[in-house]
Amino acid sequence: MTRHRILSLDGGGAWALIQVRALIHLYGLNARGHDVLAQFDLAASNSGGSLVLGGLLMDLTLEELLALFLDQRKRESIFAAPGIWPGRYSATSKLAGLRAILGDWDRPLPEIGSRTGSRGRQLPHLLICAYDLPAQRGHLFRSDLNSPSAAFEPPPRRPSASLAEAIHASSNAPVLYFDDAARFGGGIYWDGAIAGWNCPAAIATVEALGYGWLAKEIALLALGTASVAGRERPLAPPSDDMGLKLRRIGIEIGYMLRAILKEPPNSAPLHAHIMLGGRLPTNPADPVEDGPVVRMSPNPNLTNVDPPHAALAALDMDAVADTDVALIVRLSDRWIANQVPNEPVRASRVGTPEIGHATLAGAVAAWQRLAPLR
Repeated sequence: MTRHRILSLDGGGAWALIQVRALIHLYGLNARGHDVLAQFDLAASNSGGSLVLGGLLMDLTLEELLALFLDQRKRESIFAAPGIWPGRYSATSKLAGLRAILGDWDRPLPEIGSRTGSRGRQLPHLLICAYDLPAQRGHLFRSDLNSPSAAFEPPPRRPSASLAEAIHASSNAPVLYFDDAARFGGGIYWDGAIAGWNCPAAIATVEALGYGWLAKEIALLALGTASVAGRERPLAPPSDDMGLKLRRIGIEIGYMLRAILKEPPNSAPLHAHIMLGGRLPTNPADPVEDGPVVRMSPNPNLTNVDPPHAALAALDMDAVADTDVALIVRLSDRWIANQVPNEPVRASRVGTPEIGHATLAGAVAAWQRLAPLR
C-alpha cells in the first residue's frame, strides 16, 4: 500500500538531539536532511523539534545536524544569556542566532515549501506550531497557505513568516525561559506547547486528513525528546502568612509553566492513532503493535541508574552546559542499545505498553514495515 507519511517532532529544547539520534539510527549518519525529508509528505514540529526540522531543510548531514546540538557555542546562540528577569535568555538574541545558523535558508515558508529537495522530490508540507498571544490561541505556520485546513484570509494577505521567524515563535518558551514573546510581522507569539502542541502528532493528523488523505493510507512517525517523570512533590497547605503565600504562588506558577512544556507526551500520538483507525487493545496481555503511529522516545523509569534518573530529572529543557548535554547523549546511547525503555503510544498505569513498543528496536522494525525506504 502506498502511504502518506507524517514526521512529527516534539518540543524539548536541547533534548531534541535525541530526535537526531533516532533519525541517524533509521537513516544513517551520512544521510542528508533532504534524504530524510524525501521519506515524508508532511513534517510538523514544535520548539526543539523545529530546530531539528530547520537543520533537515538546510540539507545538513545528520552528523552535521547532531554536531550543531553538541556545539556549546551554537546552543548558547539560541539560549542566549542574559535575559531580562525573570527570563533566563534573550528572545531577540535567539532570533539573531537562528538567522545566523539558517543563512540562505531563512526564507518565507511558502518559498521553502515550493522547492524540490536534493533527492528530486518536492519538500514536504511544513507545519510549525506556535501560540498567538493577543488572539490567545494556537497558531500554525504553514508552507502551504492554501491548505484546506487553514482559515481563509482576505486580501491583502499578511507577509509569510520566514523559517527563522517560525522556529523562533515555536521555540519561545515563556517567562521562566525567554524574556519576551517572539515579535515579528505584527504578531506576538509564544511556544506552541501553550496550545497543547508540544507533540504535534494530532494536529498534523488533522492537517493530513484535511487534504483528503485516507486515514488507512497514513503512517505517522512521532519522535520525542524523552519523558523523565519526577517524583511527586506535594505543595505546602494554604497559609495566612503572606511570605508563605507568595512562595506558594511562585512554586505553582513554576509548576504550571513547566507543565505546559511537559504535557503528557503520549496523548497526541494516541489521539492520532485513534483518528487514523488504529485498533485498541482488548486486554492487557495483547498490546497493539501494528498501528499507524510509531512512537520513538526514551522513557527512563525511577530506577534508571545509567544515566541516573535523578540527574536526568534535575535537567531542564535548556540544557546548555556540556556536562548536561553529555547526560542526554548517554541516555540516547542507552535507549538505542535497548537498555532504556521506549515510550509507547499508550501505556498502563505501571508503564507496560498497551499500544506501541517497549523498545526502540521494536519501534524501528514497525516503522520499516509501515514505511519502507522510497
